[in-house]
This record gives sequence, structure tokens and C-alpha cells, in this order.
Amino acid sequence: MKDFSVILKSLWHSKASPLLLILQIALTFTIFVNAVYMVMQKHEKVTAPSGLNETQVFSLFINLQETGEARVAEFEQVLRDIKDLDSVENAIPVTSVPLSGYGRSADIGYGPADEDKLTSSGYYGSNYDSKDTLDLKLIAGQWFERSDVTHSFFGAKSGGKILVSKALAQTLHPDNWRDVLGKTLYVQGDPQQVIGVVDNLKAVWSFWRLFDHAVLAPVFEIKDKVGLMVKAQPGTLDKAMLDVKEALLMTPGRQIDKLKPFSQTREESYRADVAELQTLQLVLIGLLILTMLAIFGQARFAILKRRKQIGTRRALGANQLQILRYYLLENLIVTLVGVAIGMVCAVLVNTQLVSYFGLVPVPADYLLVGAVAILLAGQCAVIQPAWQAARVSPALATRSV
Repeated sequence: MKDFSVILKSLWHSKASPLLLILQIALTFTIFVNAVYMVMQKHEKVTAPSGLNETQVFSLFINLQETGEARVAEFEQVLRDIKDLDSVENAIPVTSVPLSGYGRSADIGYGPADEDKLTSSGYYGSNYDSKDTLDLKLIAGQWFERSDVTHSFFGAKSGGKILVSKALAQTLHPDNWRDVLGKTLYVQGDPQQVIGVVDNLKAVWSFWRLFDHAVLAPVFEIKDKVGLMVKAQPGTLDKAMLDVKEALLMTPGRQIDKLKPFSQTREESYRADVAELQTLQLVLIGLLILTMLAIFGQARFAILKRRKQIGTRRALGANQLQILRYYLLENLIVTLVGVAIGMVCAVLVNTQLVSYFGLVPVPADYLLVGAVAILLAGQCAVIQPAWQAARVSPALATRSV
């Protein structure tokens, strides 16, 4: 306590340098806490499960050469040929490929009019085997029957059945997402009955704010270019991709586009997010280094300016540990004041971010973790100058400076 009062008087007597350091620490803390929270949110996004079997599934697009209803028979034969391959476990048609950027969305509501729209969702058309091929997890209701599957040239027929993702169900019924079961949803203006809810199915655009919203309809669309997702036998992904390519190219005029494993599709989808994450991490490291350098410089300057005073204290009986403790405590006080101001600023800044950009408020534990990180960085930065002060010889008290 004796050192504490002496330190406060010393800081008040020469307040310009400590004040500047306090302001820098406060600014660093404000940026640091909000940036850390953004890093954690971004990390959660790029590492979140897609809901699909990412190690066995790949996708591709092919052309169909027949016209009209003959395309249905052509495409069904393509599916049979792929499923007959030893390296393939299952295959399905898809109107959209998750995370690929290729696909479409649909307006969702409990009525056909524009004012009845409640939200939007990613839209998928496929067939009965989509549950097994993609390893989707049904958490409520029931799956399609094979008889529910229809062919179309665009979209599902009115009065059909659909499954929705849990995130979409929660948006429609925040109090109890299971209430969506049995309801008639209007998907792009067409009535569809919700018969089940899948745990996790993403839309095709990772940057979309409604990325977790998805609708799955039992329909595959027969156009001149169609999408396929194939599930390889365990451990045979590369072989399955090669086998499928060779089997398809046996048909003259067949074209294959965007043949890639789902792991690659995911990596490409999150490439920009990963770059942002790495940039934010470098910014955080840079902030801490700059703050430590500022604290180091301030502490070193204070010690050089007070070498004779330190020598006098040593001559009066202060040992090295007491001098070391003094400067560590002084730095701790300055850093604590800076962190306290920074906490207030961080809350105010985050409030504005939440208000203007719709972000989630920073949890209180991030403020505490940020405070600990800044305090530890500050103490580490001052150890060398404080140790240098502790080694000042008592003989300096008898010399002129």
C-alpha cells in the first residue's frame, strides 16, 4: 500500500506520458475486444458443419441431349449407370449444390401474396435418396416416400411435400420450431406441406445472411444441364470420381462440368472468409505488439529519467525485488486504468456496431478475457525495463547526473 500511494503521486506529478499510454491502451482494448469477437464468429462460420457427408460426396454437372420427356428416361439411365459402379454408394439429382454458389433461393410465407412473405430460403430439388447420399439428419417428422418424387422442368408442383432446415423452422416459429410440421408453406407462391425437419442444410451462398435456411422438395428438374451429387464408397472418393467420369464420357457428346469433391467446394466457398480471418488475426497480433512496445518504451524512458532516484532508494535499503515490484505495480496501475476506459469504449463501439450493422453484442466474458490478455501483455513488456531498474547500483546516488 505504501508503494501504491507513492506511485499515484508520481504518476500525477508527471502525467503527460502515463496519460498518453492510458489512451493508447484504451484504444487498443476497444479494437482488440471487438476484433477478437469478430475472429471467433468468423472461425465458427468457416468451421461449422455443412450437414453433409463431406468426405465421401462429390458433385458435377452434365448435359442432356434428348428433348422433352425423353430427357427423363435419359437422366434416369445416367443415374442407374452411376449407381452400378463398384466405387459408388449412391447418387442423386440436385437443382443446387450446397456452398457452391450455384443454385437459387425462394420466398417463404404462409400465403401467396407479397405481403405474406416472412423470409427467404435456399431451395433444393432432389429425390428420395437424398437422405442417404448426403447423410442428412431428420430430426422431426418423416422423410419423403418414393411416390412423392416428381419430374419437372422448373420447380415443385403445387400441393407437394417439402422438408425444411431447423434454422428455417426456428425463424418461422421462434417459440417452438416443431410447430412448422403439417403447415402449408408457400414456396415462391406455391403451396407445399411441411412433412419433416432436417437438422442442418445450408444454402448455396456462404455470405448470405439466411445461409442456414433451406427447403428440400422431392422433385428433380430435367433441363439441358443437370446437377448430380454422388456418394462414394468409404475411402474410394478419388476412384469414384474417375469411374463416374469415364462412365459418363462413354456416351458421345456428353459434357462434364465442375466435377469436384465437396471438400473443395467448401474450401472455395469459404476462401474469402478464411482470408478475412487470417487478416484479423494478424491485426490482433500487431495490436498487442504495438501496445507492448509502447509500454516497454514508456517504462524504459521512466527508468532512465529516474536512475539517480532509484540509486537513492537502493542506498536507503531498497532491495532489487522491491524495485522490480514497484515498476511492475506502476505499469499494472496504468494498464488497469487504460483497460477500464477501454471497457467503456468497447461497449459503446459495439453498441453502435449492433445498431448499424445488426451484429451480435459482444458477451461480457470477452471483455474479461481481453482485459486479462492486455494486462499480461503489459506486464511482459515491462519485465525487462523493471529488471534493469532493479539492477541500478546504489553508488549512483552519490554521482551527478
